[in-house]
Amino acid sequence: MAQQRLGNVQWQGLTFGPGTPYAVTALDGLDDLPDIRSQDVERPGQHGDYSGPDWTGPRTITMKLGMHTDSPDALRDLSLALRAATQPQAQPAPLQFLDQDMLVWGKVRKRSIPYDAEYLWSIGDAAIEWYCADPYVYGLDEKSASTTAYSPSAGRTYPLTYPRSYGSAGTSGRLTAVNDGASAAFPVLRLDGPVAQPSVEQVTTGSILTLDATLQAGEYLLIDTRSRAVLLMGSSPRRTWVRAGSMWPLLQPGINELAYRGSALPGAPGQTSLLTVTWRDTSL
Repeated sequence: MAQQRLGNVQWQGLTFGPGTPYAVTALDGLDDLPDIRSQDVERPGQHGDYSGPDWTGPRTITMKLGMHTDSPDALRDLSLALRAATQPQAQPAPLQFLDQDMLVWGKVRKRSIPYDAEYLWSIGDAAIEWYCADPYVYGLDEKSASTTAYSPSAGRTYPLTYPRSYGSAGTSGRLTAVNDGASAAFPVLRLDGPVAQPSVEQVTTGSILTLDATLQAGEYLLIDTRSRAVLLMGSSPRRTWVRAGSMWPLLQPGINELAYRGSALPGAPGQTSLLTVTWRDTSL
């Protein structure tokens, strides 16, 4: 259930908020819209602009903390722990808002832990600034759905015998993915072989991603629709397998239906290839 109360916040093994020695006294940037990077162009000889699409820049989140202990040494321990958790980073890490079911990926860019002799005994202040190159706010839970590739029914067996055999039922090769956020989500697709010429269609929008590839049993392909990385066995780049004209499937806010199709390999018993879609609720 959504709530206005911030609750606990977690970063690099430290927890801030109720029940901890780090009280969150202020938070800026989480619910704010990042700066817009517009693509407007002036109308020559006319009033106004030609308005292009709006994109957002990075998100900046600032948190102010109040530290409270029962001795100067304990206060120093809190300061050192905070300093250790806010070192410069090579890669973004998750800043998790546990009670609001949200997270962002950020790097610490500023840290302030001032020394104030008047309050040295047990009270201290701190401020942290996170730079989020990815401005999206994500749900804490990673969602997932799977389906085997579309396979038609086997039909009747001829010559007819009694009792009659109608073969195995087909499978739809479809799955439903629900994005409870307010922005399009970038799913990660995993395709497990055996399959040839696999394709994933975002039925809701009509976009289709087709791969000129053959995956044997035991092989899999990871596709990150945000970075557009295509990795065989999760590590070997295979971006050239994406067929020209393909569109990367995104999960729009609400209910999305995806269809998975492909050709069974010769000698393979039916269509056993599996598509697994993983995503998080996404908003700006």
